[in-house]
Amino acid sequence: MDNYLSRLSRHLARFYEYPRRARRLGQEGTPVIVFEFRRDGTLVADSVKTGSGHELLDEAALAMLRQSAPLPEVPGEMAGKRFRYVLPVRFSLR
Repeated sequence: MDNYLSRLSRHLARFYEYPRRARRLGQEGTPVIVFEFRRDGTLVADSVKTGSGHELLDEAALAMLRQSAPLPEVPGEMAGKRFRYVLPVRFSLR
């Protein structure tokens, strides 16, 4: 499972983008997104669980997820048909 979560994190990181406008405005924060997906990596649902306080950053976190779909397939040794994952997405200017 740890191997899969590492692979999932690397996959999502390829689609991470700090919004230019948010940078210019000095916006920082860590929205927490929650998403569900099937074994084949199909994204089923997503939402912002905890907002960053900045709409641009919250939208960027969801955009990263949606652009990364489909997600990596879940390995056979992991049980279940659907999976739910909570992910903090950090936007920091430092």
